[in-house]
Amino acid sequence: MNRMVHVDIQEIVKEENVTHDWRLLMVLEGQIKVAIFQTDYKLVKDNFIILNPNERFSISATVPALILAVTINATHLTTILPDTSKQRFWNLPMSSPNQTSNNLAACRRLLHRMMITSLSEDVDEATVAATGLALMGHLRAHYLWHEESKSIFDHDQLVNTVITKLETEYAEDISLRLVADEMHVSYNYLSKKFKEQTHLNFNRYLNAIRLRHVELDLKYTDKSITQIGIDNGFLQPRTMARNFQDRYGMSPQKFRHTLAANLPAIDSTRQVITLSREEALVRLAGQLAEEDLASIQPVTSQQKRLDVQTAQVLAHKTATYTVNVGDVLNLNNQECVTQLNQLTEEMPIAYIRVFGVSKVRTDPIFSTVVTSEKNLMSAFYAILAVGAQPIIRLSVEMVLHCSPEDLIARFEAIAQMFGKSVVRRWIIEFEYDCLVSDNEDSQTVISYFLQSNNWQRIGVHVTEKNFHHTEKDKKMNLGNRFVYLSCDYLFLRTEIKEDLSELKSRLDSIQERLAPDRQYAPEIALDDWNTLAGNDAVTVGTFFRSALIKEILRQNNGFDNVSFWLSITSRISIIPDTTDECLSLFLYGTIRRPVYFVVRFLDALIGERILSSPWFSCYRNGEDYTVLFSNPTYIDPRMSISDSLMQYQSQELQLQLVGLRGQRYRIVSELLDKDCGGIYNQWLKVGAVINYSPQYIKYLATMTQPRLKIEDIATTDGKLVLSATQSFNSMRVYRIRPLND
Repeated sequence: MNRMVHVDIQEIVKEENVTHDWRLLMVLEGQIKVAIFQTDYKLVKDNFIILNPNERFSISATVPALILAVTINATHLTTILPDTSKQRFWNLPMSSPNQTSNNLAACRRLLHRMMITSLSEDVDEATVAATGLALMGHLRAHYLWHEESKSIFDHDQLVNTVITKLETEYAEDISLRLVADEMHVSYNYLSKKFKEQTHLNFNRYLNAIRLRHVELDLKYTDKSITQIGIDNGFLQPRTMARNFQDRYGMSPQKFRHTLAANLPAIDSTRQVITLSREEALVRLAGQLAEEDLASIQPVTSQQKRLDVQTAQVLAHKTATYTVNVGDVLNLNNQECVTQLNQLTEEMPIAYIRVFGVSKVRTDPIFSTVVTSEKNLMSAFYAILAVGAQPIIRLSVEMVLHCSPEDLIARFEAIAQMFGKSVVRRWIIEFEYDCLVSDNEDSQTVISYFLQSNNWQRIGVHVTEKNFHHTEKDKKMNLGNRFVYLSCDYLFLRTEIKEDLSELKSRLDSIQERLAPDRQYAPEIALDDWNTLAGNDAVTVGTFFRSALIKEILRQNNGFDNVSFWLSITSRISIIPDTTDECLSLFLYGTIRRPVYFVVRFLDALIGERILSSPWFSCYRNGEDYTVLFSNPTYIDPRMSISDSLMQYQSQELQLQLVGLRGQRYRIVSELLDKDCGGIYNQWLKVGAVINYSPQYIKYLATMTQPRLKIEDIATTDGKLVLSATQSFNSMRVYRIRPLND
């Protein structure tokens, strides 16, 4: 199979084989029995199963069953995502400990979309490939196989971080000492904490992970045993053999021989018929909805007619913005201050979020808390100077760096410096894990803020794992001080509207848990988020996501506030890895990233909203009109380096405005696409330099701005036609104003 993704509609009675690639089989009609090694599964309509490379399987059906078969070429995929070669999925996703009805439904939607695309008269192979990668991203997010079914949500954040590191870096030369140094905690503390939470010491836990992968390689590959050991972190064959013997009661060689002896021989008789497009459409016509049949011929253009005189005003809600600056002392850096000043001159910012207040070192040569923490005070002055209010994030680690008494004294000093009337508008934002912690020092600090007359506004930050609460969680009632609820949502996929609706319903349950008798609803905020798929590094290329960002902000779904990172470096100060997933406003210095211009475009949409769709938005402000064109199209970032793929995603957009006064209009348009606003393209053009000179910064800051165009158009019949070809995920804003000659 030369293509990366192949989609077939098949009639199956019997098949026995060994897979070479990833295969997903979903039952469309009838039922089948599938045996994988010595486990049997029964599948009925809409059930699906995953076959990993090198798995022996058999399929049987009493009467011919209709199957959707999706095959993903292992060779091609590992070229794009090298680490997938060591990953395996649950054969039956319904048996995965992480499965939910929403996850299963999302996977079925992706499979259905691939089927519909493959039935097109002119099959869009690029879209099939992109959807195939989206499918793999979904599988990797929800159905990776682990030997341990116990949820890591039972562990605290520090141990979770270590476990995640071990799960991903088990094949490297890793030790407890190195991990402790990297996480800036003591060796003894981490060792004790890890053993308390996992009931295993660090080395035994690491060996268990390595042995799990050794077992998989022995089952599914023909690599030598020495090579298997090296690939999984055992540099000495004797070490691997000894550990394997202790766990499995036999040597790796005997394990492999025993497994091979118990496998039945492959039956070469195969009763599978692959249907042609016409045959598949005939068989599926009764199942496909009208919109499915219509979508088989992909739409490449969108047209809309809008009468501005009769158009109804649509309700809409505008979210405010928060900027995350990372470590609080970043605000004393000139670059950070310059970026904030530039940003707030163009658009209003409601809050600025800071981290690490408890980590600020006091200078012992000074005698008072206020004087010793002058750097901290100047940081908060910088926030107030740009007209924003601080959000101060406090985590479970806040009492690791100083005593609760010292931390409380620090906040008392801040209140004394700025005054009660000022700081009572600030938000103290606790991580959810901190609130439900049994740590006495943490609870002392929390009690202070719940009772203080100086600090009146409390926020809570939740992550995905916090939605999986248990009855063991400590009960907490924040009352009417609970004014702000923010969440990380780094797992947005393709169904933006459904994703956000699901998130909103989850947040409602969090509110009930934290303040059941509150009189006022807190602000709901979207904090750390992105529009990527999966958890893999993004290939540096032409991937551009402005229209998807716009869709999330436009959908809103009840969010009062949305956060962005100020710059990549500001996020690194708090979250050292996965910076490519960061939605930051600046790259470096005054070089702005695409999201900066997206927010600026949306900020220009003022007045009455009279049109709203994924492709067109129109706002009326007196006789002035603002129109936004966009082409929000999901595409996996790893496919963004393909120009031909992006060409498939272009849309011809046309909006006809009627009912205008017959006169001359000035139209100012700005285009934001991969060639303007796409920082990586321009970065490559200057040689992909690592160190930026002032000349590079000036060039990139200029070249990455939206493309500006101004034209005057006269209309005598009250009609104005706007048309443009929009590449995928691009945006174009038109500002239309009558000219009074």
